Amino acid sequence: MATRTAIKWPLPIAVAISLFLMPYLALYLKEALRLASWLPPGDDYALHVYFALMAARDPLSLLGAGQYPGLVHLLGFASGDPFALGRLYGLYALFLIPAGIALWGLFFNALGAPRRLAFFLSAGAVLGSVRTLAGLIDGQIAEKTVLLVVVPLGLYLWARGRPLASIAVLSTSLFINYLGFAYAGLLALFIALRDRRALLFLLALAALGALFFHNKLLTVLGLSSEGWAAGEGSLVLDPLRGVLYAFYGPSGLVLPPLALLLARGSSKSQPLLLTALAVFALGIAAAGVGERLLRVSSLLLPAAVFASLVERRSGLWPAALALHLAGPGAAGWLWLAGGWEGLFAYVERITPEKWEAYLSVLSLLPPNASVGVRWSLDLWFIPLAYAYRPDLNVSLWVCSWGPSGFYVYSPPDPRQWYLPCIASAGPPPGVLVYERNGVGLYKRLE
Repeated sequence: MATRTAIKWPLPIAVAISLFLMPYLALYLKEALRLASWLPPGDDYALHVYFALMAARDPLSLLGAGQYPGLVHLLGFASGDPFALGRLYGLYALFLIPAGIALWGLFFNALGAPRRLAFFLSAGAVLGSVRTLAGLIDGQIAEKTVLLVVVPLGLYLWARGRPLASIAVLSTSLFINYLGFAYAGLLALFIALRDRRALLFLLALAALGALFFHNKLLTVLGLSSEGWAAGEGSLVLDPLRGVLYAFYGPSGLVLPPLALLLARGSSKSQPLLLTALAVFALGIAAAGVGERLLRVSSLLLPAAVFASLVERRSGLWPAALALHLAGPGAAGWLWLAGGWEGLFAYVERITPEKWEAYLSVLSLLPPNASVGVRWSLDLWFIPLAYAYRPDLNVSLWVCSWGPSGFYVYSPPDPRQWYLPCIASAGPPPGVLVYERNGVGLYKRLE
């Protein structure tokens, strides 16, 4: 299957792939630059700003049992202004894309790929993963920090013969994102099983973690058990649709068996292959987090296959790369032909008008009031209240309203994508007492 000759850089193939991708790359750039707009458009940025403010106010909260605040929320020390933090997180998300290309490229290069080929493959793996950019637009910056920085850096150190440093880097994911910790921890385990010293080091880290951070580890275990069932607001897809949704093309059907075949035998890329296959299998089996795991595997699987082909000096890498990029590339031409933008759902959760309305509502609420807001609709009210009205008790509801003295509510925008239970959401159980720029303040009926 593989030839052990030196890998060549076929310029005509590289040019052909690049030309085929031009419309898609234009669409990708258009969407990526939204991260550097007035404020990043997705759901989670408001919550990351909230946790950054919390981390700056109480640094010990980083050691609590909850997933957040985490290391990415140390950015809160840069500014106490929610608007400035929102801008910073948008730029941070944009930075993760070239950072991921650089670090995955270093890993491929360490496995033996010539430098140009290594970074060409890494660009294909990262940019060809539609759901990775979609996740960044949504605000999944913590988990994508693990996927685009921690994992490839750990793999690079492993490929360079430094398994202990690799495991140490991967272990930092516990303080970044729990889903990221799940697959980074699995990768660390597969690396440790290849090296006795690394296994002892991993066991020592696990013992220290159980001693000093047992609260976090117990939370991870709890979330892992809950991930098998669909919770409130989960996006549940049947396996075939989920794979096609995550990979946006046929690669999700071909790469897993190819990765399984390549995983046979001993190689530096084997830990990544096994991790990618495990994440893919769990993505199909776990209803609660399956869609999120399939998003992750849409980058891990092609990267693992590329890594193995590079290490084996196989000439099949152009076929694997073309397969990975076929769906996104074709979608780019459809977009160019008819303005179709189905690759990236339109979201714009915050506007200057809504920002102004939230500040106005904050000035009207009585001291120590309890306020309820709905996921996706008014998340930015949370960091603004934390920064400017810390006396308020703000509750976040997903698919149904809970008890609160007041509610802040703006109706779903028909142009935007929401979870089905939010798209059909009605106003809260109360009477409208104030409205500005489409944002309403409701008082609960006694």
